[in-house]
Amino acid sequence: TEYVPEIKKFIQTIIDKGLAYESNGSVYLDISAFKARGHDYRKLRPGGDTTADEMAEGEGALAGEASEKRHPNDFTLWKKSKVGEPEWKSDWGMGRPGWHIECSVVASDILGPVMDVHAGGSDLKFPHHDNELAQSEACFG
Repeated sequence: TEYVPEIKKFIQTIIDKGLAYESNGSVYLDISAFKARGHDYRKLRPGGDTTADEMAEGEGALAGEASEKRHPNDFTLWKKSKVGEPEWKSDWGMGRPGWHIECSVVASDILGPVMDVHAGGSDLKFPHHDNELAQSEACFG
């Protein structure tokens, strides 16, 4: 997309704040570090980590993939591309934006870093909207 350079900068800001980490060419939001800084995750359903059943429903087949995540609730900001997938060069290797990151980057570019209203289907509360909130707070908070 035309926003890949901005996406990479957004992710690097989160890494620089110590709230994301690179693992084998992918970058993940570090939920433990995020919570340790006083942020809530998941904001749309406060009070605990995501269950294995919720993760399986929200991430589908990706929930069962072998992972180098530090915590099961950490989520992808940048994904190392598999053969045949779209890919862009980054400091972390060839890859592509995570599922949620483009929404945060485009919205903040157009509307600024604080948005009071965000609409979308209730079926996207988790993981999409929760993860958009977390990565935006990690970048701007």
